Amino acid sequence: MGIVLQCIISGVAVGAIYTMLGLSYTILFGTLRVANFAQGDIYMIGMLVGFTFYVNVALPFWLALIISVVVAALVLVTIERFIYRQIMKVSSMYLFICTIGMATFLRSGAQLIFGTESHSFPSLFTSVPIEILPGVSVLSQNLVIIGVALIMALALMLFMRKTKTGLAMTAMSMNPYACSIVGVNKSRITVLTYALSASMAAIAGVFSAPLFNVNTTVGAGIGLKALIAAVLGGFGNAVGAIIGGIILGLIEAFGSYYISAAYKDAFSFIVLLLILLLRPQGLLGRKNITKV
Repeated sequence: MGIVLQCIISGVAVGAIYTMLGLSYTILFGTLRVANFAQGDIYMIGMLVGFTFYVNVALPFWLALIISVVVAALVLVTIERFIYRQIMKVSSMYLFICTIGMATFLRSGAQLIFGTESHSFPSLFTSVPIEILPGVSVLSQNLVIIGVALIMALALMLFMRKTKTGLAMTAMSMNPYACSIVGVNKSRITVLTYALSASMAAIAGVFSAPLFNVNTTVGAGIGLKALIAAVLGGFGNAVGAIIGGIILGLIEAFGSYYISAAYKDAFSFIVLLLILLLRPQGLLGRKNITKV
């Protein structure tokens, strides 16, 4: 029983990371129908900027977090304004290809600025595991990540449903043309969506940094798994991203213990293949039916 609980706790903590980054994918695709495959590298930039200002510059953690969010948002908004927006005028397929190339560009640029070395981000709280039951312990950092993921998910849902800007973003996802007719500023909503998406990725990067080696390649693997989690739950569905992240984290945790940790990455791709074959719209997604 202790092993099962330990796997559940570890899986939920990892799933919370996938959820945070998965929500940043979701807000972009749900509002603008854009799948930004460079999102994992925005996560990486947020993590590295947070490390630089918190550890190297020795600023307070919350100030380093704010700087990380601002830098990540500025990077992604700049990319959208001068690259993505121009390519989107030509073809959405070209934009899809461009985001893949942008991931490589950001990774290479980060290596020039931050170097290729790996660093350790200090734990925000005690690094001694907390024993919650006999034989069952949890790192305080994992509890923080789970808490932050819950707050982010709740804040996003309230923002989308209770604020004027959030409602405009929801309307934009349904009918951009009708929104422009009634006075919704599409350009402003686009910029806000990219900024919000980058901010969420940066927050995920900074809070999860103590669990990883901080380097320029960390975003590739985490970003891909967060994308798989978003697809599993239903791409563009916020609740689906939460459920998909937790399910994927639990599958990895139990698979690593009962089969082998060496196949942890393979479990994610097996999940992706199964969901694309059996339910491509995701667990909470709906089929798009076109009547002719």
